[in-house]
Amino acid sequence: MDGEREKMVLEKLREQERGIIMMTGFIRENVYEFLVKEKGYSDEDIEIDVPFEVATDKQTEKCSVDFIVKAGGKRVVAIKCAVAALESIERHVLAFSRVVDGTIPICVVTRSDYSRVLRTETGALISEDLSAVPDKSEAMLIAAGPGCAPLPPERLEKERRILLAFNVIDCGVSACGPCGPDAGKKQKPAGQVIPLKFNI
Repeated sequence: MDGEREKMVLEKLREQERGIIMMTGFIRENVYEFLVKEKGYSDEDIEIDVPFEVATDKQTEKCSVDFIVKAGGKRVVAIKCAVAALESIERHVLAFSRVVDGTIPICVVTRSDYSRVLRTETGALISEDLSAVPDKSEAMLIAAGPGCAPLPPERLEKERRILLAFNVIDCGVSACGPCGPDAGKKQKPAGQVIPLKFNI
């Protein structure tokens, strides 16, 4: 009886995870369409699931977010899609944006209908609407600007540790993405938005 109950619980958890991953894929498609149709970006301007190697003095792992938007050859906006409460995830995208490629000036966590658009350098909330994401012409101006001040080494190490802590949580929740079994595999090309796959 205990074995049967355990099997039912496991199947229920798998069903819930499949639902979360399907919903995340739906959000990803909506956000990608918004960036192209509403904000004027091309396929070449949008990086999808690109892994970045992040190292602390104790560990090295690959980390990514759903989209990184480029303008003028610079990364300007990092976007993480989520189904859960966004406030609990925004620290992840802030740490990611502060650690990779210098500092990505704007970061976003979104579930499509509700978003949090943040200024990476200060963590200040710009808007709770995805429409606040800069369009391509605005992004070009940001890219041409002075950029964010580099973080002191101690702060940078702290942000790396925070990012890798979230990375472990992500790995525990989903078996896909750069920290799962697909780690190191060729990434799908920009413009090809495919819902995340559930691996049983």
